[in-house]
Amino acid sequence: MTGLLDLYSEKGSFLHRLDPRVKLLAVLLLSVLAFMLSELLPLVLLLAFILLLLALSKSSFGKAFFALKFVVRLMVLITLLWPLFDRSGTPVLFSIGPLDITEPAIWRGVTSAVRIGCFATVWYILMFTTQQRDLVRALVKLGLRFDYGLALSISFRFIPTFGLTIESIKDAQRARALELDKGSFIRRSKNYVSVLVPAVVSALRTADTLALTLQSRAYGAFRDRTYLREIRMRPSDYVALAVAVLALLLPALAKYVYGVPL
Repeated sequence: MTGLLDLYSEKGSFLHRLDPRVKLLAVLLLSVLAFMLSELLPLVLLLAFILLLLALSKSSFGKAFFALKFVVRLMVLITLLWPLFDRSGTPVLFSIGPLDITEPAIWRGVTSAVRIGCFATVWYILMFTTQQRDLVRALVKLGLRFDYGLALSISFRFIPTFGLTIESIKDAQRARALELDKGSFIRRSKNYVSVLVPAVVSALRTADTLALTLQSRAYGAFRDRTYLREIRMRPSDYVALAVAVLALLLPALAKYVYGVPL
């Protein structure tokens, strides 16, 4: 479970070598671009570009499949449900009871699905190519308070641990003949109390131990902090940042200044 929640893969691609601040800003810019574009063809081209970056990241197939299967399911769901709630436009292709399925609504559903696919996939690239500690360090460098960054880093670290703890508790309760997956919803909810209570107790114990650990190491005693590993911008990082800015700036100028339909 830890491997599934921590999507980072240790590879040697150029995306791995980029400064995490550049990757974070580039992902934000591409996300804004995905929501700015309104035509299907530019969005498909943007999705193809993002998938190309995903391939260049050399991420493991297992983690990529685990992440992208949820994106594909969401895109299919949006495509199928959108025409049911958007009945504007003509021509009407067919009717399902009182619902009229129109051709423009289908295309709008496909467009929205591709937009969500762009948004989700580009954030997965950040997770595939950036270690959690580097991501938190980048946020601190960008102005986030260190204690907030530490809290975020601890959250990233203990989410997989807490998940493994819950799985261990569930296995222990199943060994005691507790049925967690059978019966009515109310019965299963009551049975899960036997999992929830030990999980909360374990989380409180972990939080108490962590607080004592930070206190014993004099956390907060000094205002100025030093770091074992600093992150610094290199020429390639500035080039990548300029490309990301242009990727948003040029379509924005074409659409809002020159009226090009995008």
